[in-house]
Amino acid sequence: MRSRYSAYVLGLIDYLLATTLPAQQAGLDRAAIGAWSAQSSWRGLEVESSELLGGQPEHAFVTFTARWHDASGEHAHRERSAFVQHDTRWYFIDPTVAMHSGRNDPCPCGSGQKFKKCCAGFV
Repeated sequence: MRSRYSAYVLGLIDYLLATTLPAQQAGLDRAAIGAWSAQSSWRGLEVESSELLGGQPEHAFVTFTARWHDASGEHAHRERSAFVQHDTRWYFIDPTVAMHSGRNDPCPCGSGQKFKKCCAGFV
């Protein structure tokens, strides 16, 4: 989570896309992410907790609060984000990007499991 926050601060949009679950990357609005990153003055990140859930593939939750300032004022956003590890890399599971997978389809994270047994509970 800290690396993704730092990417917003530094305007590293390619990194933000690359660390999102590959099956969701095409659904991201690169221009909007870039504009938000550039038009915000980032004030800090507080990671409140992280929970490793185990399993294959490994899943985790990170609860955090991000703060920033933009043209409309000061903001804080608290979120509990889900992540999945695949091929030694951790990927953010973006709740705003639909995964077009049926319950019995292969999971989009690439684990080889059915969606319902893997990432379905995290979106």
